[in-house]
Amino acid sequence: MLWLVLQQLKSKNPLKRRLVAEKLAANPDPRAFEALSKLCQDKEAPVRIAALLAVGALEVEGKFEVLQRAMRDPEPEVRQAAVSQLKDSASERVQQALAEALRDPDAGVRGRAARLLEGTSWHPNSDEDEVWLAIARGKYAQAAAFRSIAIKPLEMVFQNGPYHAQVTAIEALGSIPDERVFKLLVRALKSQDHTVCMAAIFALMNCSTKGAEAELAPLLKHGDHRIRVAAVDALARMELQPHADQIRALLQDPTWDVRTSAATALQKVRDAATVDALVSALQDQNGDVRAAAAMSLGRIGDERAIGPLALALKDSDSTVRKTAAGSLMQIDRDWAQTEAAQNVASELRSALTSGDWFVRRAAGLALEQMGQKERASEAQPTEIATPARRRQQALMGLFEEMIKDFDADLRLAAAEALGRIGEVRARSSLMTAMTDADDAVRQAATEALTQLHVE
Repeated sequence: MLWLVLQQLKSKNPLKRRLVAEKLAANPDPRAFEALSKLCQDKEAPVRIAALLAVGALEVEGKFEVLQRAMRDPEPEVRQAAVSQLKDSASERVQQALAEALRDPDAGVRGRAARLLEGTSWHPNSDEDEVWLAIARGKYAQAAAFRSIAIKPLEMVFQNGPYHAQVTAIEALGSIPDERVFKLLVRALKSQDHTVCMAAIFALMNCSTKGAEAELAPLLKHGDHRIRVAAVDALARMELQPHADQIRALLQDPTWDVRTSAATALQKVRDAATVDALVSALQDQNGDVRAAAAMSLGRIGDERAIGPLALALKDSDSTVRKTAAGSLMQIDRDWAQTEAAQNVASELRSALTSGDWFVRRAAGLALEQMGQKERASEAQPTEIATPARRRQQALMGLFEEMIKDFDADLRLAAAEALGRIGEVRARSSLMTAMTDADDAVRQAATEALTQLHVE
């Protein structure tokens, strides 16, 4: 019967040859070794793999040489099969073969070799061995600790590995200060995979190699918005001024996250063109972009932004309003008394009829700070807007917002504070709080109402 099986190994049908080899692997017979050895050089890779598995199941002399020869096969799957059959890991020659397999271009071969070496008496004999063992285990950062020795192995991962391995290898390369690394990272910028390209951008961002900016700047026009964002962020960490025109142009980008990154980055560019561009961005349709523009205007500190930021206090987005308020204080603590602020008071008053309660409240508070309370719908005609009074009114507005917060503890604290202030204008907010779902808030609102000053 064995003779018939061996004859079938010569079939012209590769599927039949493979099935026969698999049958011999399940029922190993040393007499089939010679025929299987020849089959390990079959022109079809699946047949070679099946033959190697059959050879690995035999206990015969010459097996190691067959497996070792297969470890030079052009197909990585065949090399993986050969390595997996080197099971006599106590043998010195097997350990040496596995150590050489750690340098294989294929991650699967390297990983199998590393796993077989674990638990054996083998130990790396040099820093180079340490690096290849770390690479085989996927510990690229550990390999990078050996600096220049790790560059070639990590480059091999970048060239031959899957995208996720390329990303990790690039991150590791970025920690090695070497001119060769810079060239590799520039190559990675051209990757078709956006994660690889972004990893290269961040690696270049963290290196101090001259010329990195020149390589990153063209990416501001990349077709992938994620890469444009990464390029903006990277250049913002470097020298942004030479690329200011390009960054300002990105405030018109079709993607909101690019516009947001550009608006944030421009805080480092202190010129009239940038202030004008950011003021225009306060009208962007996206709230994140408007908030980023407001923040950058505050960081730049140009007084020409006071009027536009004051108008942003009536923005429909609460984050924009809060950011604008903070930026105004950064530019001038007495911004409300400036001519620029007074010039937009009439536009702020128009927000007092907004259907959004929070917008009305923000506009009213801003007008009070400007000394325009007598023109606001909630103002008392004879009230004098002293600085102390404006501060008190600002606090009132803050507590009236807090009393609508989702956090019951904050609502409770706001009700108690409004009672201590004792302003009659808090009646409406406290009356609403008397229907609060929380018992403690309702009780505090009831007590606060008794403390209001009746005029």
